[in-house]
Amino acid sequence: MSQITITLDDKLLQDAQAYVRQHGQELDDLVARLLAVTVQPAVPEPAAPVLTTEQRLAIVHRLAGSLKAPADFDYKKELEEGLREKYGL
Repeated sequence: MSQITITLDDKLLQDAQAYVRQHGQELDDLVARLLAVTVQPAVPEPAAPVLTTEQRLAIVHRLAGSLKAPADFDYKKELEEGLREKYGL
């Protein structure tokens, strides 16, 4: 294993030493982990699956009717009130 010498601000070094003491770690281990995370390429998140129009429609049809609203529910009135509240109309 190779060694390096780094120059740090006194306050930063004191804070780092206090941190590793509080967490039961060694300063060289902390620096090595931080460097490893920094230089490793980011792992891309898997892309969401691309759904066809038919697949999207199937999902919508399954969801249709799943929310039960009261018989006297006025969609237009609720929409108008929501927009008024959101935009101050």
